Amino acid sequence: MHRRTQGFIAVLLAFGLLAAACGNSGDTETSDTTTTTTTAAPDDDGGDDGGDDGADDGTTDTDGTDDGTDGTDGTPPAPDRDTFVSIEGVPGVSDEEIAVAILSLKEGNILGTCILDCYQTGIQAYFDYQNSLGGVFGRQLVIGDVFDDELVQHQAKALEIIADEDTFVTFGATLNPTGYGDLDDAGVPTFNWGIQAPQNNERFNLFPHLGVLCGDCTGRAVPYQMSLKGATTAVALGYKISPESQTCSRTVGSAIDFYADDLGIATAKVYDDLDFGLPNGIAPQVTEWIQLGVDFVASCLDLNAMKKIAEELVRQGVRDQITLQHPNTYDAAFVAEAGDLFDGDFVSAQFTPFEFTDHPQIQLYNEWVDAHGGQTAEQTMIGWMNAMLFVDGLIATGPEFDRASLVDTINTEFTAHTYGGLTLPLDWSRQHVAPTNDDRLTNGATQECTTLVQMQGGAFETVTDQPWLCWPQDDLSWQEPVETTFD
Repeated sequence: MHRRTQGFIAVLLAFGLLAAACGNSGDTETSDTTTTTTTAAPDDDGGDDGGDDGADDGTTDTDGTDDGTDGTDGTPPAPDRDTFVSIEGVPGVSDEEIAVAILSLKEGNILGTCILDCYQTGIQAYFDYQNSLGGVFGRQLVIGDVFDDELVQHQAKALEIIADEDTFVTFGATLNPTGYGDLDDAGVPTFNWGIQAPQNNERFNLFPHLGVLCGDCTGRAVPYQMSLKGATTAVALGYKISPESQTCSRTVGSAIDFYADDLGIATAKVYDDLDFGLPNGIAPQVTEWIQLGVDFVASCLDLNAMKKIAEELVRQGVRDQITLQHPNTYDAAFVAEAGDLFDGDFVSAQFTPFEFTDHPQIQLYNEWVDAHGGQTAEQTMIGWMNAMLFVDGLIATGPEFDRASLVDTINTEFTAHTYGGLTLPLDWSRQHVAPTNDDRLTNGATQECTTLVQMQGGAFETVTDQPWLCWPQDDLSWQEPVETTFD
């Protein structure tokens, strides 16, 4: 395998194959242990009203106004978003516009998924929405330079962004972010697809979409999926080239065994030595699974590998006997093309799933992405979310802003940001540092939560009435999850 491919696999698997497989354990923060199960009406701006108790906690909606309701984004009252103050010497900021850069991946993306184009669509759609409200502080939000890192040019492109000094912040979605350290050191606020915990950890100018993640936290998501299926015997799969994927597979196997007595389940074997992409197939392993009586496969692999596994299960006549847990297959086009190949399998999204069509933020997203002519996809939503945190932070900072004040505002005042109810609340005063299995609470969540949808007939279906399934983080004993929404 080429050296450049080896390098990117390690970071690729840091989130996409790990957090989903481990149920997002320890990666986001709630301000308390209260579970919210009521759905709030959307503001005109699609922001988050939070509770309906009429209490005013001084939070700010995404249009910069404080409507007196109990919000969840943890931001203070902000000036009127139409207030204009002339600013000089701030990169990317003129009297007319605020320009941002995008550093993402298109050429060289061996996964074949939509990354740069979809990510840019999500950012542009959210900017279109905010510009329809008049922009921010008398300025329009615009995408300036767009860089394709081509898998191996991320650091070079990051250094170019730093040297050019013509964009205010950077947005990033890639598989091999070797330039994140340079952007952080240069004080460039960087909002990114947070799949790389090591590259984001303890870097306080970087804002991964779900905070910095726990790499080895015991989670209940996979054991719960096994219980839903009545499965008893699992295998856990990981790539040998990636320490993150290996850790993921071992952690999932340990989690299954941790709850074995409670649920009557067990891990038959952990395969942490698979070649990336399964270039030689998976036939011998599937034959062994049949002999072991396996009825559930917990995976820390990419979506293309999952398709190969499903096809081999069909070939050996056991596709209907073994459920697959997919960490990375929340891709509508990919699943539609697969038809009924994944019927009955589970997948977790990194945000409130699109299938919850009554969710206010999902509706707002659909409206503006459709208006932009974009593709509804995971990466589009990540771009939308990154853009939302940027704009929320900018409005809360006030009309006399620069890079440092934007970062300081988010890091000190955003203690429960939910992206309008799309995720668990994030506390940016703490969640730049990865939690650990030994200390899950200092920098991690008070709840362990995951989303869950099921594939059927080439599409996704909801499994629960509310988008999130949550367990207490300070009590790892087995218990049924609480269905939760963070609207």
